[in-house]
Amino acid sequence: MIRAKLLPAAIALMTGQVSYVYAEETSEQSAQDDTGIEEVVVLGRMFDTELRSLEIQRESNRIVNVVSADGIGKLPDRNAAEAVQRVAGVSIERDQGEGRFVAVRGLPSQWSSSSLNGHRLPSAEEETTSRATAFDFFPSELIERIEVSKAVTADQEGDSIGGNVNFITRTAPEERTLDISMSGGYADKADGDIKSMSVLYGDRSEDGKWGFLANVTGWSRDWATDNYEPRRKGEGIYRLELRDYTGTRETLGLNLATEYLLDDGGKLFARGLYGTLEDEEVHYKHRLRFDKDRMELQHIHNTLITRMQGFELGGEHFIGEDNQLDWSLASYDNEFRYGNTPNKDDSSYFVMRFDQTDVGYIGLDEDGLAYNQIDGGTDPAENIPTHLTDGFVMDPAQSSLSWVELYKVYVNEKDKVVASFDFTSELSSELELKFGIKYRDKERVSEFSDEFYAWDEDNYGPAPVLADFSLSDQPGRNDYLSELDINYESQFSQVASMSQLESFWNQNRDKFILVPEESALVENGGALGRNFELTERHLSAYGMGTHEPSDRITLVAGLRLTQTQTEVDSQVFVDDETGNGYLMPFNGDKEYLSVLPSAHIRYAITEDSNIRFALARTFARPDFGDLNPGGYYAEHDNEFIGGNPDLDPTYSWNLDMMYEYYFNDSGILSAGMFYKSITDPIFTDVKEGEYNGVSGVDIYSPENGDDAWLKGLEFNLVRRLDFLPGFLSNIGVSANVTLMDSEMHIPGREESVPISRQANLLHNLSIYYDDGAFSIRLAQNHKGEYVEEHGASKEEDQYYGAYTSLDMSANYTLNDNLVIFAEALNLTNEPLTYYIGNEDRPKQVEYYGVRGQLGFRYSFF
Repeated sequence: MIRAKLLPAAIALMTGQVSYVYAEETSEQSAQDDTGIEEVVVLGRMFDTELRSLEIQRESNRIVNVVSADGIGKLPDRNAAEAVQRVAGVSIERDQGEGRFVAVRGLPSQWSSSSLNGHRLPSAEEETTSRATAFDFFPSELIERIEVSKAVTADQEGDSIGGNVNFITRTAPEERTLDISMSGGYADKADGDIKSMSVLYGDRSEDGKWGFLANVTGWSRDWATDNYEPRRKGEGIYRLELRDYTGTRETLGLNLATEYLLDDGGKLFARGLYGTLEDEEVHYKHRLRFDKDRMELQHIHNTLITRMQGFELGGEHFIGEDNQLDWSLASYDNEFRYGNTPNKDDSSYFVMRFDQTDVGYIGLDEDGLAYNQIDGGTDPAENIPTHLTDGFVMDPAQSSLSWVELYKVYVNEKDKVVASFDFTSELSSELELKFGIKYRDKERVSEFSDEFYAWDEDNYGPAPVLADFSLSDQPGRNDYLSELDINYESQFSQVASMSQLESFWNQNRDKFILVPEESALVENGGALGRNFELTERHLSAYGMGTHEPSDRITLVAGLRLTQTQTEVDSQVFVDDETGNGYLMPFNGDKEYLSVLPSAHIRYAITEDSNIRFALARTFARPDFGDLNPGGYYAEHDNEFIGGNPDLDPTYSWNLDMMYEYYFNDSGILSAGMFYKSITDPIFTDVKEGEYNGVSGVDIYSPENGDDAWLKGLEFNLVRRLDFLPGFLSNIGVSANVTLMDSEMHIPGREESVPISRQANLLHNLSIYYDDGAFSIRLAQNHKGEYVEEHGASKEEDQYYGAYTSLDMSANYTLNDNLVIFAEALNLTNEPLTYYIGNEDRPKQVEYYGVRGQLGFRYSFF
């Protein structure tokens, strides 16, 4: 008879430098000598990380998936959002090819919560006003592990209908550690460089009580995006936008941690975190205005800056033998702003537009509209023609300066104080009680304007033309949208450098006149939807019990009460009877109590298998922008978008069941189902009305809808194929799939619709080889299509298209200190797509190209 024993190594668990070692011994040897070992099997580093994660998952009292730091390092996932996309039921939303927002079980990202060391982070983002945190600023090298809770317990924050993704940062090591990682690479579409470096240093005092860690990482990458966007009136295309982006993104992350171990077994700790993303972007946009017989060339330059910083001080204290008190005081600050382009006073998304009129488009209807084939026209969805005459090229001498646009955004959100206290008492070997409170004081400021300036022809004569500037070929022009069977770049004019245009603006600013009727300003009501100040206070209290009536059964039940108090200061633009508008202050407030019971059962069928049940009530607070009563009018789309301060939160009863089977030292097989009964989901109501004297305006406002539901199935397999002979036993597979369906009702639509931003299909497949020295992994990730925004009918729903990525990574361990690694992303150059009603009616399509890196990690200790 042979049995397997796990010989744990503390250093392996802490640092990942040593693999798990399994010892096989016969029962006869065990009787004679407990140390007798017949065979030692050293598992590869890649699978070693899977084992550690699975052990935490196996012992957890809630339905959770765990990803370790080493597991993250085996894949080319460079920020926190990307690091979690391989988990079953988790998906991400992307920007310029990089992961940003995290969503659980296909639901909207704002219906899931993302937290750092158990604290939900404030959000600050350029365009969205939701509560979802964009994690592209947060490097994955700072993460110790990720815990994805799909059914929360009472001691977790309850604003997580989809689930909670908790990023846990690295802390002080058990012994002196100095690791350096460096890499360089190439971005194909940008024809540019990728560079990264990370340094981690930590140590402990001689008595082991005091420890610290400092981890800094930097990542710079050139990027490029080719994009086309048809803009529509009804079924017709009135404008075709051809966008060519190039830029450089720089990410910097810093994690500082220290702790002091107390004599009673507890500890005091402090953490500091800083993360920033600076994205400098140059963007040339050709807008073919079919309806105006005009071609526009926009020169765009901006630097998008996101900065997050936070500090936490806390402690763990043992009171007697059976009681523990944990406490934490934290503060976080997240900010988005534009850099000093074109100057410090005008920090903005800077646009200078040149127009050529009397273009002479061909093949349009009498209203100047083109049509895709699906709508009875001649334009294929993937190769929409320019409708220009043969040989037409935009003429710089006829391209007059039309506008200078300063698009300004500033968002700052602070969790000024986050205080939590948790008390745990072990009443017996079978029963444990836990109580706690948590308080958050939040403040959010949002400022926005869209300013249009025209050349003062009355005083300074005709506006300049593009030919008045030094011109050169557009960056990236030669292979623009080479993925398509159409030669768009042949109609492109040469362009001016952005530094030249910014100097011109700075030297001639007094020769431009602000045009209020074209601008979105506070004083004309056009910018009110995104100008507000909000304060919010959350106070939660919970009680929870964990009961183990036998070795096989664990029961966890609890109740969490959360009081939310929101106040918003804004303005409303009012039209009086004479047709003159004026601003009126608005002060809104909302207060509500959320009652959140939960119950979890874990039944160990055998030592290697569990079955889990969970029932919990969770909620989602309305987005910040939805609570703002102000509104803004978009003239070019004839739309008014406003808020609703009386919105109620969305609640959900969540039922989860999961079966898990662990292949001992080889992986896991799990299958589960979930159902969510959702009350008061928020949708965007659309109706036609009048704004500021303009009729036929589409008025968008958030409203609470009818009840909704979501159901799904989840399957997960992680398996080392150690039953195969020879080198084949080093092959492994990690695969998961999540199938979902949902339904909600929108007033005015007869048929039911899926929940907005809810995908029906998610799946991941990774195949790897790992012999302990060399490992290679090919990873595929898929997110199905979903409705981004509901329209008046199914044909008007706006969809985010299905997205499938294919990435590869490899590691080679030369010795105990040095590892060489390589990674390649987006091997199939997958496009991001949006469409209206049908994929043959595209709204936006963009390509990012392939990129990759080669580097090394060296451990000095």
